[in-house]
Amino acid sequence: HVVALGDDAGTVAKKAEKAAAALDLARARGDRIVLVINYESLWRDPFAAWALKQRWGLVIYDEAHRLKQPSGKASMFAARLRSHARLRLALTGTPMPHSPLDIYAVARALDSRHFGNSYHAFKQAHAVMGGFQQKQVIAYRNLDHIEATMRNFTFRVGKDVVDLPPETHVTYHCTLSPEGMRAYRSLEKDYVAQIDAGLITAANGMVVLIRLQQITGGSVRLDDDRWTVIDDSKRKLLADTLEDIGKDEPVVVFCRFRSDLDAVHKAAADLGFSSMELSGRQNDLAAWQEGKAQILAVQIQAGGVGIDLTRARLNIYYSLSHSLGEYDQSLSRVHRPGQTRPVTHIHLVAKGTVDEKIMRALEQRAEVVESVLK
Repeated sequence: HVVALGDDAGTVAKKAEKAAAALDLARARGDRIVLVINYESLWRDPFAAWALKQRWGLVIYDEAHRLKQPSGKASMFAARLRSHARLRLALTGTPMPHSPLDIYAVARALDSRHFGNSYHAFKQAHAVMGGFQQKQVIAYRNLDHIEATMRNFTFRVGKDVVDLPPETHVTYHCTLSPEGMRAYRSLEKDYVAQIDAGLITAANGMVVLIRLQQITGGSVRLDDDRWTVIDDSKRKLLADTLEDIGKDEPVVVFCRFRSDLDAVHKAAADLGFSSMELSGRQNDLAAWQEGKAQILAVQIQAGGVGIDLTRARLNIYYSLSHSLGEYDQSLSRVHRPGQTRPVTHIHLVAKGTVDEKIMRALEQRAEVVESVLK
């Protein structure tokens, strides 16, 4: 008997009540029971307190990379729940979404004997620290130890087992306009000056990198929080790409920023193409899947996990986040079971900008992760 404790089940307290009643009934009847609950509710009381009083035959963590933060509430609860379950299983397509260090907390949820109970010790053994106040990971070491340990508790299945069609990656380039490049170089120059002066931290450095990336998309935020468009080079490149594709082909366009989503809609409207959106501000996924629009503009943070975009075989990246995990997950939304046609991933990149650096960083981190996994 399966009991789904989703949003329609009510509050966490209601979910706990429903779970307890279902378990009591199953025990009285001698039945087996499966409880399904989301990570956001799992670690919260009163459900968490009730779950820790039970003895579970099997706990399954789907999309287990959600546990990657060792100090995260869900991850810490999973470590406690471990001793209350006879068997533990983690399922994920991206076991190390950012770096090899991400495997620690997932492994801890399964068995602390794999990498121990101290993330600090694990990090010291496998990461070389540097940068501002020696707090940034600048390299990895002893990856052969991680690889050897993972062979003891992991089973890897390649995409070939589901007989998916081939996928291809291509990159299209544009050059920022003189005005856009002036704005980009001005901000970049200030950034370099702050680095030289020792004023850059990981936090404010990321803010500057985000602003540089927003400029490559064509927009900047003014001091009064209004957005203004200063360049249309990438939007024109998107429009040219969509025009070549034609009106009859469904397309997914991944973006990082809301201003980029707006650019996608404008490019589509200028061509007379219909577009919808999946983001933190709008959810048209079901309507798009039903064929009510050709283009779906997807905010990569909102559309990277657990959704099916196989209506499209063409997947365009207008902008990327810095997360390898989000990128890998977004690729798998189109190239996944249910896809019957060859898939093409198209990356739009502004020449000589942070776009190129982000692409290289994602490729290099993917190589590091792959070297551990294979």
